[in-house]
Amino acid sequence: MKIGVIGLCSFTMNFVDRAAQAGHEVLLSNTRENRQYKDLALAMGENVKLVSRNEAVSAAILILFIPREDVALFLTDLPDMDEKILIHASNPIFSLECLKPNSKSSSEIIASLLPEAHVIKVLNIVNPSVLSLLNQRPKGNEIFYTGTDKEVKNKVKTFFKSLNLAGVDFEDFCLPPRTAYSMN
Repeated sequence: MKIGVIGLCSFTMNFVDRAAQAGHEVLLSNTRENRQYKDLALAMGENVKLVSRNEAVSAAILILFIPREDVALFLTDLPDMDEKILIHASNPIFSLECLKPNSKSSSEIIASLLPEAHVIKVLNIVNPSVLSLLNQRPKGNEIFYTGTDKEVKNKVKTFFKSLNLAGVDFEDFCLPPRTAYSMN
């Protein structure tokens, strides 16, 4: 499977490494200058290619790590995103924009800019009280996610399994999204 990754950080690079080891073709692009990542991509093996933004979005699954303030600019003028699965991996970062009443989360902004795509939010910061709900679950490489389309969430869970990650859907805990975490 082709996996596109846009935006580099330790979290997305973990995805890149796992996907390459699982045999997926990874199309890696950064929101900034790509040249500085050439050696990194080469060191990760033949399954990882450093590409342009438009080449990365050609993949069926796209992992995004884009700072909130760059989302609108970066997602403008993308090629056809119909039915693409976008795994949004950005953590909340302090921003004055987030403090405004009725402000939209980054995931909500992405979904409004790309309404034909399916946005799945990966939660790499989770409230400890929510983690305590997992005591009865087998321990492992849990990764938490949420989204609105059950079929797409099942595809993402299967993808996570191919990366040796145990996908945990927040819907399983019946928690309203904004009480358990913030998607900003």
